[in-house]
Amino acid sequence: MFLAATYINQVSQSAQSFNWHNPSWDLFIILFWAVVSLIYAFAAGRGRVINMLFSLYIARLLVTQAPWLTNAVSQKLPSQFNALQLLVSFLIIFILLFIVLGRYAFRTSADGRHFGSVPFTLFFSVLQVGLLISTIIGYLPAATVATFSPLIKLLFVNSPAPFVWLLLPLGFLVILGRSVADPTEI
Repeated sequence: MFLAATYINQVSQSAQSFNWHNPSWDLFIILFWAVVSLIYAFAAGRGRVINMLFSLYIARLLVTQAPWLTNAVSQKLPSQFNALQLLVSFLIIFILLFIVLGRYAFRTSADGRHFGSVPFTLFFSVLQVGLLISTIIGYLPAATVATFSPLIKLLFVNSPAPFVWLLLPLGFLVILGRSVADPTEI
């Protein structure tokens, strides 16, 4: 509990020192997180949020555990983009999995029609987009990440943030997912 309070205090201090008047990538990341979370929550519904979560985890695992795939991508990229080969590999795998799993594996009638699913879907989409941002930032070159503000580093880069982002969507799904499940699908 003490660690959580310390972390929240650090986020609060970093947010206060954040330069809102000078637009930068940091502001873009925060706005992207907010806007995409809202749009995704209302456009996708409960049926697709599971698809996105599984696509994220599988793509992240394949990028780290299938080096032949990353090597194939690096051979296709010009030499100046070699630092981004993991990011490109992740994005390609993620998009393909999202399409394939959505079409064949995770077809469901759960679409967020129920009032109880709106807050669940909204919060869950914030967690998922946070995981996506954390993953993408993790694949960026160190020189690029070094230019981010302390707030972005605290939220997505510095330890234990990437690990926490991996656990939050799963934990939320396990703890609260059952309470908002469609009774016809149980």
